[in-house]
Amino acid sequence: MRTGAAAEAELEMLRRRNAELERELAEKRRVEIALRESEARYRGIVEDQTELICRFRMDGTLTFVNDVYCRYFDKTQEELVGHRFTPLVPDEDRLLLDQQFAKLGPDNPIVHTEHRVVRPDGSTRWMHWTNRAPLGEGGPDAEFQAIGVDVTDRRQAEDEVRRLNAELELRVAEKTMKLEQMVRELSAPLMPVADQVIAMPLIGFLDSARAAAALETLLQGVIAHNATTVVLDITGVGVIDAQVADAMIRLAKAVRLLGAQVVLTGVQPRIAQTLVEQGVGVGGVVTLRSLKEGIAFALRRGPVGARPPAR
Repeated sequence: MRTGAAAEAELEMLRRRNAELERELAEKRRVEIALRESEARYRGIVEDQTELICRFRMDGTLTFVNDVYCRYFDKTQEELVGHRFTPLVPDEDRLLLDQQFAKLGPDNPIVHTEHRVVRPDGSTRWMHWTNRAPLGEGGPDAEFQAIGVDVTDRRQAEDEVRRLNAELELRVAEKTMKLEQMVRELSAPLMPVADQVIAMPLIGFLDSARAAAALETLLQGVIAHNATTVVLDITGVGVIDAQVADAMIRLAKAVRLLGAQVVLTGVQPRIAQTLVEQGVGVGGVVTLRSLKEGIAFALRRGPVGARPPAR
């Protein structure tokens, strides 16, 4: 038989063990409560997000979706969790999506994708997804996580900005063309003076490009106005080099080929000296001192060799 002392010692040991078990049980309960509170807070945070959040295994089986995800695709939790669900993606976007998703791995744990999805109501929206690869060694039970944001409004705004920029560039190009045309007209203005008489006063620096533009304008003017006399005034031109002077003489010859006479007025001493030094002849070109004299000459000359109207 056990002595009273031995029984008392065993009883005390049982009391201590019981107390330890009660403390362990209380701690376990505390941890369980803390875990439930933590999970509740986590779910609250997740459910309060405006982003679509989901987790899924390698085979596409969903293990978690938040309420936003359910509402967006008009599905219930029961219809999604534990099932495979892939939003309808247009074929032209699916290849790019697969290529981006294939990049997920230990060396590239996060991949961003942006593509269109077709919602249950038939509307097409743009989604931006942040996809995270599973941690650890992976395997069939490894879970991927994706957070999605509807960026349709942003994409539409970007498209509108691109459209407006293209429209603006087109308007600028049209305005530039009109401005260039105005500059050409101002740099080589053509003035009808009388029946079959036109005049072109040139002012400022005359280079090869401007001389070529003047030639084109003048020849078109001869045809358009059925001109027989063309008064070319260079009073406002300070300097003409040999190349430009030669171009002017060729211009006069081209005008004569159209049956019109060129009257060159306003030749300054420096220009006359340049023409002489460079040996540029002015044969066949009437030269007078001023535009006024040139117009008077043309009026006295009157219509000569009238040609049929331009077609």
